[in-house]
Amino acid sequence: AGEGLLAHIVVDKYEYHMPLHRQLQRLERQGIEIAQSSMNDWTQRTLEQLYSLYEVHKNQVLQSRYLHADETTLKVLDESKKGTTHQGYYWVYHNSVEKIVLFDYRPGRGREGPDDILQGYQGYLQTDGYGVYESFGTRPGITLLHCMAHARRKFFDALGNDKAQAEQALQLFGQLYDTERLIKEQGLKGDAIIELRQK
Repeated sequence: AGEGLLAHIVVDKYEYHMPLHRQLQRLERQGIEIAQSSMNDWTQRTLEQLYSLYEVHKNQVLQSRYLHADETTLKVLDESKKGTTHQGYYWVYHNSVEKIVLFDYRPGRGREGPDDILQGYQGYLQTDGYGVYESFGTRPGITLLHCMAHARRKFFDALGNDKAQAEQALQLFGQLYDTERLIKEQGLKGDAIIELRQK
């Protein structure tokens, strides 16, 4: 298989979510017959070649001194039970300075994923407050930050409990959001951002 076909197979599978067996069916309709085992082997060898690029990308993402981390669920085909799926997790690490993202698949939502990926990381780590990240706040060189949107949601939920105090907090959050909106609209950078936020 040439590199054009290999790229086409991998992009169809991972970008457009077209399983290999459906790709084979499409090719067969065009009169091209390829064994499933060949397609599987080509895909595996292509991914092995791309692994070094993944490592370079991972290092670029983790060089940021400001990183967002979050995890999200996805259904994964279960090899042990044909035709079924299990819940897996994409751990997502966003270098917002360079605007690049690292996706790391793990079968679970435990500490092992971030412990592995963030080994040796130094800088600010912003998360949603999920308990797995708490230990990073005690590690030398890491400052743990939490998400304002998640904090705001708690005050929104409290409107039914103590409306006056919850509304006061929500108004303060509104002022923060107004400031951030101004920064974006005016295209402010560096010291100008700091000055506006401090004001």
